[in-house]
Amino acid sequence: MTSFILIAIVLVALALLFVVPPLLRKNQPITDQYDDLNVEIAKDRLKELKVQRDAGEITETVYQQMHDELESVLAIDLSNQAMSANAQSATAAPKSKVTAILVALFIPVLAAFVYAQLGDFNAATGVAVKSVEIPAGEDGRPQMTIEEAITKLEERLEAEPENPDGWFMLAKTYMSTQQFQKSADAYEKVIALVGEDVQLLLGYADALAMSEGGKLTGKAKPVVDKIMKLAPDSPTVLWMAGTAESQQGNFKQALIFWYKLNPMLDAEPKAQRQLSQLIQGAESQLGADLVAELKAAAPKSKAQSVAESKAQIIVTVDLDPALKDKVNPTDTLFIFAKALQGPPMPLAAVKLTADALPITVTLDDSMAMMPQMSLSKFENVKVSAVISKSGQPGAKPGDLFVELSPVNVFSAEKVSLLINQVK
Repeated sequence: MTSFILIAIVLVALALLFVVPPLLRKNQPITDQYDDLNVEIAKDRLKELKVQRDAGEITETVYQQMHDELESVLAIDLSNQAMSANAQSATAAPKSKVTAILVALFIPVLAAFVYAQLGDFNAATGVAVKSVEIPAGEDGRPQMTIEEAITKLEERLEAEPENPDGWFMLAKTYMSTQQFQKSADAYEKVIALVGEDVQLLLGYADALAMSEGGKLTGKAKPVVDKIMKLAPDSPTVLWMAGTAESQQGNFKQALIFWYKLNPMLDAEPKAQRQLSQLIQGAESQLGADLVAELKAAAPKSKAQSVAESKAQIIVTVDLDPALKDKVNPTDTLFIFAKALQGPPMPLAAVKLTADALPITVTLDDSMAMMPQMSLSKFENVKVSAVISKSGQPGAKPGDLFVELSPVNVFSAEKVSLLINQVK
């Protein structure tokens, strides 16, 4: 009998240990599972965006825009959930403490009363007690698969059909799980609630295209045309519109869009290289004359403008009269331009003798020692003149020299150099 009483006390204590501490803690808001849902969905979508960026399906600019947009939506949603949960916790906290005290007193009394009515004290000493392990997920909450998360979000939206953030999150989730038509349907819900936003329409067009095997020429084409009217200067829109025209075989219009896009990608060389491959493919489908006509009408990228400009520097060189007694007429005169930073090799150089002074020369790409190291490859350079005693380039002790920087190679600027320093 003593053993039974001891076991009963231990069991009651264990029961209280399971029941009372949770009541003393702050209530876990019912929105936690939805928070987990949003976080899991956001993680999956971010992974998808990175894969699309690395595969060249979207540019770095588009990736950053969609990344920031996803973070903003998630932050707003979780913030609202957190505020609601805090309010619930603040209201319930005092009640939880009172409940915990009542339960701690009531359970032992109730247990003794029920056993007295239904139990058998004489048989108590022979009863074996088995313990039961209660499994729990992380933080005491059940684990949730992506399918369960989608189901819960769908159920939430059935109760809240006018929740645009929820529909947007569901559209993104469907895309990440390759349920493209469902994603398009969810985008339709968002657009119906918030209007024809360009970013939403881009996601809608993407979902429609993927639902038809990546084709932008079917259900997605009218959406792409609409986006072009709303945002004709958007890089993402131009890329998508060019792709749609190319898929339809309209390579001329595709090139018009892509030529317009090309200068916008100067700061994104990887995306620009990918676009160049698309452009070359479209150009190969048209005649050379038409391609030349389209190129002439297209805006130029910075790199193209620099390459097509005539790079030259007109340099006039003279010797300071105070140093004439230090120069022999047969001394070698070098006039050259070098990059401000990088290899010391001259971009353009002239070799004369000192008796040619004063003299005016023009430095240009024809004087480059290597094609890839020419004036037109640099915007600003350093211009120097050296009277060399050894006949070797580069100022050495005893040589006379002068240098000027920076000098813009495309400004058609005339530069005057007066040799007035001794190494």
